[in-house]
Amino acid sequence: MASFETSPRGKGLSMSPLEKRAVAGLSFIYVARMLGLFMLMPVLALDNDQLRYSTPLLLGVAIGIYGLAQAVLQFPFGVASDRFGRKKVLVFGILIFVLGSLLGAVTHNIWGIILARLLQGAGAVSSVLLATAGDLTSEQHRTKAMAAIGGSIAIAYVLGMALGPVFYGLSGLTGVFLVAAALGILALFPLWKIIPPIPRNLQHRMGSWRDALKIFRHPPVLTASVGIFILQMVLGASFVVLSPELVNAMHIPNAAIWEVYLPVMLLSVAAMLYPVIYAEKYKQHGRMLIFSGFAIAAGSLIMGLLAGRFWPVAIGAVIFFSGYNIASAILPSMMSRSTKPEQRGAASGVYSLMQFMGIFVGGVVGGWGLGIAGEKGVFYILAAVGLLLALQSWNGKRVALLLEPDARR
Repeated sequence: MASFETSPRGKGLSMSPLEKRAVAGLSFIYVARMLGLFMLMPVLALDNDQLRYSTPLLLGVAIGIYGLAQAVLQFPFGVASDRFGRKKVLVFGILIFVLGSLLGAVTHNIWGIILARLLQGAGAVSSVLLATAGDLTSEQHRTKAMAAIGGSIAIAYVLGMALGPVFYGLSGLTGVFLVAAALGILALFPLWKIIPPIPRNLQHRMGSWRDALKIFRHPPVLTASVGIFILQMVLGASFVVLSPELVNAMHIPNAAIWEVYLPVMLLSVAAMLYPVIYAEKYKQHGRMLIFSGFAIAAGSLIMGLLAGRFWPVAIGAVIFFSGYNIASAILPSMMSRSTKPEQRGAASGVYSLMQFMGIFVGGVVGGWGLGIAGEKGVFYILAAVGLLLALQSWNGKRVALLLEPDARR
């Protein structure tokens, strides 16, 4: 099999058939896992009165413990994939996710739900999926691959918001957990039938855990990881106010929120395509990251200043998510290209750790802002964080480090 890393650079505008298979398979795994998780988010709180021993605090723990487990285990899973192979670790992580989903389906008390969510999060394979995408795509097409994966996550979010209440209405929380387990089993299929084997010359192994820990001092990885932390802070804080504001501005019931998210997400994914292609074609990743930060800030300001008005809020949401999607496509590509193959799992682990910590911190900041300054105040905080992303991306020396071939040495 030809090596993805040694394929000619700059020749051909489209991915090879093997690259397309890899991206399609990895995107399917992302969609299957994240759809199972997103379906639970809008319905977990609906069973609070029926779950034994439940309290508001424990319900919050059940909702949030998934992200905590993800943050803690991303780096170990990434390093393990460097040592034992990507596909073996992916299978292991997905099976843990399935086990947690099955436990959630049979339990009827809050402690069982907390353990189920903990196990779902313990299948922390996002870093391994990113490393696999880096292994199986050339530098020329890596940003496109990350954009496709990022777009698939956005689609999973919209579908999860729509389908979760549907399955809950049919068979309660048990049914939603069972669907999540079934999706986890389906996620195993591409590993055998779609995703091509990783070329042997890329299956290097990290020497020791001490070697792996050195990746925390690798400047390009740290720069990309700080960027994704800031970006996910934006997303985590937006969950606090965005859905209520969209419901209020569109004058729709809560159950119909998917009717708003679907067009917003589709338009924002379409809007990100040209900036991502421009960044890849002209090597303007840093400039597009700055642009994405300003887009997040502009969309947040529009929603904050013109809250409650249909079209301004809708347009602001599209601008906001366009900026988010641009950065979420460019950052992992830049991180992946800055490391050697035997470091890629560890680097993706650091990156994913910061990603999930950003969501957690963003949720805390968003909740604090809502209590102190109300919904408009949170939108202004989002605007400030968007500007922080632009400022962090402005550091040309760090951005250049991410793109320098010598950075891999």
